[in-house]
Amino acid sequence: LTLEKSTYECVSFTVLSSMATVLSSMATSTSRRSPLQPVWTFLNILACLGWSFVLFILLTGLFLESENGSLNNSLVDLQTPVLVLEAICVVEVFRILVGDLPGNAVLGVVLHLIRFVAISEVLPRADEGHWTVNAVLVSWAITEVTRYPMYIFPSIEGLRSIRMVVPLFTFPAGCFSEGYGAYMVLTRDDTPLWLKAVLCGMLFVNGVLGPTMAYPALLKKGLPVLGLIKKKDKGEKKSD
Repeated sequence: LTLEKSTYECVSFTVLSSMATVLSSMATSTSRRSPLQPVWTFLNILACLGWSFVLFILLTGLFLESENGSLNNSLVDLQTPVLVLEAICVVEVFRILVGDLPGNAVLGVVLHLIRFVAISEVLPRADEGHWTVNAVLVSWAITEVTRYPMYIFPSIEGLRSIRMVVPLFTFPAGCFSEGYGAYMVLTRDDTPLWLKAVLCGMLFVNGVLGPTMAYPALLKKGLPVLGLIKKKDKGEKKSD
């Protein structure tokens, strides 16, 4: 079983490496020119392939899991890659802060702070084989795998539509899983006091701010794509 899993990982790495060459050449022709654009394109492709690899390992792990295997084994293998990929997200947040990339800087900072806490403190403390580990990582991976193609090929409207719709499903799943995992760690007697304070803030964000502020903003963007609500045009916005 271990050999079969290693074979899957080698095949996936080979496929993703081949895709990088194709994506780089295609993205160069479609992205807007700027001095640092090749750097951003490279990071976008690297992140997209990285999250794709993470998602592949997680999904195949569900089928290749041995009798004594556990979901925490996935975390041991993927914790470092996910931290590296989150570091790329930090670069994106910095670009938003300096006005080089559109987006909500406050949301970006809070979101990735929670992810860093989850991947470094919450998930490693999860019970052996607990479902929150895979639930959190899969929700993150699906979100990012469907986000980066929009940056790599900004002229393709369909990729933007996918980007707007997918978080409608992955955000609630990830938010709940992160919050549940944080609650389990918070209620343990051996959890350090400083971490309990951090987890209280995390639970407030995931349990209050996420459903009341972040998710409505996602609905506002995603529901028009699904045709469930009518998107206001510029004229209607001005008249309001």
